[in-house]
Amino acid sequence: MKPWSDEPFLYSVPSGEPVSLEPFHYAIVGQTQYSGKTTLIKRLASWAADQGFRVLIFDTKETEVDYAGFGREVPVCLRETTDSFVLIGLLESMFKRRLTPYYATLSRISEGAEGFEDIIVRAKEMEARTRSSWLRDACRVLYDLLERLQAETSKVESVPRLRLYKGLNRMVINEFSLEAQQIIVKNAFEDALREYKRDLIIVLDEAFKFLPQGYSSAATKSVMQVITQGAKTGLYTWVSTQFLAVTDKDPLKACAIKFLGTQDHATEVKHTLDLIPEVRGRFSKDDIMRLRLGHWILVRKRPPDVRVVYAVPLGVPSSVGRKVAVGEITPEFVRDSYLKKVEVEEDMVWRERYENLEKEVIHLKEQNKALRERNEEMQKALAELRTSKVEPIDHLKAENKLLRNKLKRYETYLETFHELQEVLTKMLHLSHVPISAGETAPSKIDVTVQQPSITVKVSRKPLNLTDRDLRGRIAIVYSEDAFGDKWFSVSDVVMAFQTHAWPRDPRISKALDEFTRWGYFEKKKAGKKPIYRVVIKPEEAKARGLLRVEE
Repeated sequence: MKPWSDEPFLYSVPSGEPVSLEPFHYAIVGQTQYSGKTTLIKRLASWAADQGFRVLIFDTKETEVDYAGFGREVPVCLRETTDSFVLIGLLESMFKRRLTPYYATLSRISEGAEGFEDIIVRAKEMEARTRSSWLRDACRVLYDLLERLQAETSKVESVPRLRLYKGLNRMVINEFSLEAQQIIVKNAFEDALREYKRDLIIVLDEAFKFLPQGYSSAATKSVMQVITQGAKTGLYTWVSTQFLAVTDKDPLKACAIKFLGTQDHATEVKHTLDLIPEVRGRFSKDDIMRLRLGHWILVRKRPPDVRVVYAVPLGVPSSVGRKVAVGEITPEFVRDSYLKKVEVEEDMVWRERYENLEKEVIHLKEQNKALRERNEEMQKALAELRTSKVEPIDHLKAENKLLRNKLKRYETYLETFHELQEVLTKMLHLSHVPISAGETAPSKIDVTVQQPSITVKVSRKPLNLTDRDLRGRIAIVYSEDAFGDKWFSVSDVVMAFQTHAWPRDPRISKALDEFTRWGYFEKKKAGKKPIYRVVIKPEEAKARGLLRVEE
């Protein structure tokens, strides 16, 4: 692993002195929109990736995607658990209350089970055969919650094992319910401890959802195992939350480095002050409430240090960050001059992608409609075929047998004719030509053969093509002489399509083969890839009446 970068991005306030960091478990706490948690996490994550760490960030917010385009998206890691201890925490999170009295029942029906479906079936069977109303209620609660969870986790394709790449990784789980998110986080932390033991940082944003105060969640145990065991091998957890009051404090105790941002609620302010050692006389409630955007109280255990720092956002020059720290410019100026500009540019890129995807969806819907109509026609034809009194195959077999018998008879007649021809030739001596007395035999015989002339009329069925179908689009770019005299490939056709804002079509190669059969193109192989060349130039085709373009 590379040494940690010397490029400063933390500056002490108000001196402007650069502050260095070392890798460990971090706690990042602050009010949403006003502290800059996401901006800080992006800067820290990018910094860690530059030093050779893998970084995994869970994108969990329901209302927006905080980390869109940041790092490489990895597949969701999801597998069903039958561990009753884990399940009770998961179901408590769904039910928002303690389910301790139901634990014995859950343990019995989950023992040896193969998955959620097996547990649900066992719970229903127990409900049906028990006479205890309390046990029936317990079974009903358990299988109802499990059915809801099963429906949620079956919505998306997932992988059973965590799959990470070098550098920045993000797992987008914001479309899942909280309970499903907890299972995903649990699975990821388990695999991180088992398969990615070294040089990995896991960022648990919105941690109050996965580490709740007062009751367990499905993810709590796995997260705590990584926090307590991972530091020895360079496996670190960064816990980020905006609500300290409802976040379990045990994970925060292991975070030797804390970034504490602004809060405006008295309860949250109190919990923030509790995380600062020897706080009396150094920071007050008003100090917490007055912390500005991007400003943090940095708490370090070794060496002991507590100070206010400004974190320079990703993409902002360090010199600008130092000016903010010493008070020459405001953090709002940095936000408006650097970050919002990037957001607007990214928004334009994503909007363009969305519009392209929307066009593709419309095209796919049209194709789907055409396929459905074709399927209905084939179903009707099949139904008529099944109800027909004469079976087509039997009818064809009978007709084939009749033709074979006729062919045998004709062959017999032909053999008889040949025999008769030979007999007549011998009887009539047709091989000799008689010559009268006084005549001489001719020395030469001239034979004039009249060869009939043949006139063939080729009838070409016209094709009326438009830019709404694939062959029509190819015909249009062909009429524009887009390919010239050179050999071209499917990729060249796609590029020609892009000039008309037409989408890529997977059937282009098949359509080009049709134009080749019609004689407009010729085809050969370049390695394994087919390439084509124009045989009949567009102007020649127009002159011969083979191509007509109508506006």
